Amino acid sequence: MKLGLCLTGGGARGAYQIGVAKALEELGILQKVEVFSGTSIGSVNASMLSTMSVDQARELWFSVSNDLLKRTENIFKRIIKERLEFKSTGVYEISSLEEMLKNHLNLDILRQKQVYVTISEGGEVNEGIFGLFKSSYHHYVKRDESHVVYSKISSCEDDEIVYKQILASCSIPIIFAPLQVNDKQYYDGGLYDNAPIKPLIDEGCDTIIVIHLEKIHFLNASKYPDVKIHEIKTKQHLGGHLNFDPEKSKKIYQYGYDDTLQYFSNHPL
Repeated sequence: MKLGLCLTGGGARGAYQIGVAKALEELGILQKVEVFSGTSIGSVNASMLSTMSVDQARELWFSVSNDLLKRTENIFKRIIKERLEFKSTGVYEISSLEEMLKNHLNLDILRQKQVYVTISEGGEVNEGIFGLFKSSYHHYVKRDESHVVYSKISSCEDDEIVYKQILASCSIPIIFAPLQVNDKQYYDGGLYDNAPIKPLIDEGCDTIIVIHLEKIHFLNASKYPDVKIHEIKTKQHLGGHLNFDPEKSKKIYQYGYDDTLQYFSNHPL
């Protein structure tokens, strides 16, 4: 068995995934994970879980507050000012998340692990938001999957690019500015693939655990008959995507923990 862990996107709901990880650790399952794949906040959690203990990741989540996001200005003023280009900034800044990553992620350890982050390519920098519209058209209408990027962290030697890739995976259009690398702009990986199991399958994983943060999802496990896929999801309301209130994080962490113990009591790995 080669086990992969897929962490989906869902913003501030990501504390749920840490609760799942704690239960997996107690069940002796987390230690067997060989490949991590994440999108959006799942990329952050994948990076943390592969470089620090679950308890450290949990305390980091519980220490985060709504101050993590700093509002720039009214969205309608920005639309008028930049004519829907949104070239430089979004409604919120992501600098506090960047600072948190730089303070707590050990990139030397991260590069020793098999970790993939998912990013959505949104055209040229000078195209602004219209580049995203164009790439979305090609992805969803033309079925051109070249605009979704599965980046393997161990293949990137530039520290700043690693941070940019993780941040780009969290950059919800308009809410956050796109991350710019080599004249290209990159957005939230969940736009084009919110359950990135592809890199796990490409790495030879025959068993995959997917941790969902949305009640509605579009993963069709029947497409992969040779892969055993376990999907952890909740019936509970996990709150808003941008609400990083610590008390809320503690509550949904517990949901993740409880849901996982219940799931694996009935579904052997």
